[in-house]
Amino acid sequence: MKKLNLENYNIDVVATNGEKKQIPYDVKETVISILMHPKLGLNGRDLLLASELALKIEKCDESFILLEDEEHKKLVNAVNTIKGFNRNEVEFVKRILNAETVDVTEQKAK
Repeated sequence: MKKLNLENYNIDVVATNGEKKQIPYDVKETVISILMHPKLGLNGRDLLLASELALKIEKCDESFILLEDEEHKKLVNAVNTIKGFNRNEVEFVKRILNAETVDVTEQKAK
């Protein structure tokens, strides 16, 4: 399984008055968006599978989510396919490509 950090991080933006300021980068929403990006050319079946994963991520109340290897591969495919990322997405792309591998063992009920 892969552990994906969903915590927002700050990015620098330039306001209309030319002043630099920091705003939070919405990691969870961006993960959801790339899963169904038009550049992926998803067919109907793949769109439904991506939608299921997006819903799982959307419902996550933790600062991270554990993904099955196949789920993680969908995100890796998305960041490797979509063009046009910029400086603000460096951390985002690193989190996906370098997601920590974790071993999960089932606990037996007492």
